[in-house]
Amino acid sequence: MTLHEGLIWTMVLASAADRELSRGEQKRLRELVAHLPVFADFDQRGLAKVCEACAGQLVAENGIDRVARLIKKSVPKRFGETAYVLACDILSADGRAGASELGVLDLLAELFGLDSLRCAALEVAARARYVKAA
Repeated sequence: MTLHEGLIWTMVLASAADRELSRGEQKRLRELVAHLPVFADFDQRGLAKVCEACAGQLVAENGIDRVARLIKKSVPKRFGETAYVLACDILSADGRAGASELGVLDLLAELFGLDSLRCAALEVAARARYVKAA
């Protein structure tokens, strides 16, 4: 798996935490892949295939553990903050995060060795980016 795939899988994992990939989350995922520098050389025509591959793994036995291992293997530690904030960005698409979504953030923090202060800063940054005027 490539870095790009690992980051996309991170977003799919976050969006699937509540067992539903909402339209808002799908749109946000496409926008992030289309506009962020880390995805500059990713062929966006393959996005659906990458998302489907992750979703297929998630529904398999021990899927979350398997997906987490693959993410950790494909996303170098120096991109841990990027992966975490991408997950936050996806979760902010619906304006709410329940216990299952927060559990995914905890899993990612553990995977990448991110301390609670760093995670809180990334979460606040994501919320600030997506606040609505009214």
